[in-house]
Amino acid sequence: MRVLSTWLDRLVYGVFLIGVCGGVFMTGLVLVSTLMRYLAGSPIGFSDELSGLLFLSLSFLSLPHVLNTSQHIRIDLLVRTFSHRLAVVADIFANAIFVAFAGIFAYEAWDFMVFSLQIGARSEISGVLLWPWMALMPLSMLLCLLIIVRNGLRGLFGRNASSSEGGLS
Repeated sequence: MRVLSTWLDRLVYGVFLIGVCGGVFMTGLVLVSTLMRYLAGSPIGFSDELSGLLFLSLSFLSLPHVLNTSQHIRIDLLVRTFSHRLAVVADIFANAIFVAFAGIFAYEAWDFMVFSLQIGARSEISGVLLWPWMALMPLSMLLCLLIIVRNGLRGLFGRNASSSEGGLS
C-alpha cells in the first residue's frame, strides 16, 4: 500500500507541475499577445483559444495536488464545534458527496471527450484538436477519487495522517 501511495503522490505532483507549466505558458502568451496588440496593432490570432485551453489544464491538473496536500478551501466553521465523532461523520459525509460528484463528472466528461474524438472536434481559429484537452477533466477527477479512496483506507486502517492527507469537510 505504501508503494502505491508514494506512486500516487508522485503522479499527482507531476501532473501538478505540468499544469503549472501550462499556466506559465498561458501567462507568457497573454503578455506577448497584449504587447503585440498595442505595439504592432495586431494580437496573436489564436491566443484567446490557446489561453482558454491552457487555463483548463492549469485548473484541472492542479486539483488533485491541492486535494492531496489539503490546500483546498475548507468551510469548517460549523464542523469545529462538533465532537470528534461527529466531525468524523461530517468528514465521511463530505467525502461521499465529493466521490459522487467526481464520479459523475468524470463519467460525463469522458463521454464528452469520446464524442469530441469521434467527430474530430477542433478549435475554431487555430484548429487545435480538443479531445486531448478534454481528457484532462476525467483524468483529474479520477486522480481525486484515488486520493479520497487512499485517504479513506488510511483512516480505516488507523495509520497516522501524513502531511499529504486530508478530507473535504
